[in-house]
Amino acid sequence: MLKINRSKIRRDRDFTLSSATDPAAQALRVNAGPLGLLLSPNQATGVSLLKNRWFAAIACALASGLLASQTRAAVTSVDLADLSIEQLMNESVTSVSKREQILLDAAAAISVLTNDDIRRSGATSVPEALRLVPGMDVGQINSSQWSISSRGFSGQYSNKLLVMVDGRAVYTPTLAGVYWDLQQPMLDDLDRIEVIRGPGGTLWGANAVNGVINIESKSARDTQGGLLYAGGGDVHLTQEGVRYGGKIGENTYYRVFGSYQLSDAYDMQNGGSAMDRWQSESGGFRVDHYQGSDTHFTWQADATEVDLDDHASDGYNVNTLGRWSRELAERSSVEVQAYYDRTYRNEITRARATVDTFDLSAQHTLGLGNRNDVIWGLGYRFIINNTEQTTPAILVRDSDLNLQLFSGFVQDEFKLIPDKLTLTAGTKIEHDDFTGFEIEPSVRAVFKPTANQTLWAAVSRAVRTPDILEDSDVFAPQLGGPIAAPGGPYVPRLVGTDNPESEILWAYEIGYRIQPEKRVNVDVALFYNDYDRLIDFGNTPSRFVPGVPEGTAEFPLMNLQSGQTYGGEASVTVEPIDHWRLSASYSLLLADLDGEISKGSPAMAEVQHQAILRSNWDFGQVSLDAQLRAVDQETGVDSYVTADVRLSYRPSPDLELALLGQNLFDGGHQEANQFFGTTNGETPRGFFARATWCF
Repeated sequence: MLKINRSKIRRDRDFTLSSATDPAAQALRVNAGPLGLLLSPNQATGVSLLKNRWFAAIACALASGLLASQTRAAVTSVDLADLSIEQLMNESVTSVSKREQILLDAAAAISVLTNDDIRRSGATSVPEALRLVPGMDVGQINSSQWSISSRGFSGQYSNKLLVMVDGRAVYTPTLAGVYWDLQQPMLDDLDRIEVIRGPGGTLWGANAVNGVINIESKSARDTQGGLLYAGGGDVHLTQEGVRYGGKIGENTYYRVFGSYQLSDAYDMQNGGSAMDRWQSESGGFRVDHYQGSDTHFTWQADATEVDLDDHASDGYNVNTLGRWSRELAERSSVEVQAYYDRTYRNEITRARATVDTFDLSAQHTLGLGNRNDVIWGLGYRFIINNTEQTTPAILVRDSDLNLQLFSGFVQDEFKLIPDKLTLTAGTKIEHDDFTGFEIEPSVRAVFKPTANQTLWAAVSRAVRTPDILEDSDVFAPQLGGPIAAPGGPYVPRLVGTDNPESEILWAYEIGYRIQPEKRVNVDVALFYNDYDRLIDFGNTPSRFVPGVPEGTAEFPLMNLQSGQTYGGEASVTVEPIDHWRLSASYSLLLADLDGEISKGSPAMAEVQHQAILRSNWDFGQVSLDAQLRAVDQETGVDSYVTADVRLSYRPSPDLELALLGQNLFDGGHQEANQFFGTTNGETPRGFFARATWCF
């Protein structure tokens, strides 16, 4: 079986051309150096790294000067014939077992979006790219906010999905979700996005319940030379960015980059404006040092600032990460990683919060005999949360809260029958300040009856630990207008409880992959998820607290629900000819939840469907890429069918011109339910043009 050596491919050829993207969610303050990452909580707008596009002129001038002493980089885009379906299925993935393994043999429902997939999709952000993945529920709430989940339970803060960017967990412990507007890596510099549909708690820990998204950037060694892009349209008003990569000595590589984007406001269903116009600025650097062929050190720092809701809200994220890895032997390696992350969010409709995260982890892989491969690791995370009240609708009761998380995991992969049957078993043990010890075991088996087909099965336990809102009375959102009761009126408020338990999932999965011939690939996955102790709030307040002029009716978040979801995803990819690729996927989710369903939390639809059809066609210097989506996912949101089309022209290997049409079938449609304090908009039809120059 052919195995692709991705690192060698990236050394031999630079696959980068336009990634049709937007911001580079990675930056360091230009004049501050590494210590500039430690910003004050009061700097709500003080991370203005690259204000109002002046950075583009400076960066271009810097790159031009560096070009005088650098060799011009030859850049070649990927043609569909360059990487066949057979080669793509034999690429290495790391998210399933935290070590490299062939995608065809992975014992999980995993999809990989390559850099070329992202570029051809015309995606301007990571959420748009995730629309390509079967079984992913991706809906746009308004111009800047997204609802993204895997296998159900969608919401603005989909708390059963773990998202990683280059090994850094990106979520807010305040609401157990992701600020997608702050996660804007420069798509041209992404190596891949690996998406696991299903639990990954054994290796990744709590909150990896329904899925794991692992966003991986290219090494600085693979992004040498310069790249400049600029574009604009009627929805994405402007997007522009610049990146330059070079060398320091023989074995050290670097890149610096920055970007800016401005997006227009959406309309609401009643025709009024959602008042959600927003902009972002990003920048950063990455350094990769290779000591021989067995040791690799990475240091990177990113920063992003956003101005949201027509200047009503704002926020920023700054982070820095260092990782050292070394191969000790053919099947033995060690890795140590540390990162610091600060996220600031000032939302006029909710609250002002600052979260500082310090994380340290280490893992060791070793081969025992000829048949056993063991991986184990330890981790520690310290979180400092500060919340301030910005509106009477949110009552802040405890502004400061510190949290600690200790973890350890071990996993053993045993080849029962070499090249035929492999069994993998492991568990992760965590201790957090909310629920104490949590255990997340899994058992996975892979059977290969022939070299071109794989049958896999898995049983896993995963948990979602309560967030700050659910565990304590840090802040209490108002659920609606005053209600009448004896001694009233009372303001209904959502409150946490002193001792909520973790949500529990027992997942049962089975999958089958086959390549009947080199131009065809089929992938099918089925699942049955059994949930217990799901957290929600009921329809009846637990108590009335008198007050002047109004009291408070408290609706506590509790472990109220249980139930099952089941269904599956199927995808087929075909290459009729060398320069034309077709792919189709279908996902089905059935839900049967028990327990009290709150009026403020819409019930998950009992049946959810999604179908995707993609076509990628190269003819000479022109490429035509199209995507058709049919979606029926959420209660309260009408089903819709829409299409995106991208036409690109490469007059030279270093220049690409692209035109993109998005959501072409109607003027606007709603895609997701709103969260409290968020305005729903209709996702509009839009057109966008972009030029990308590599130098």
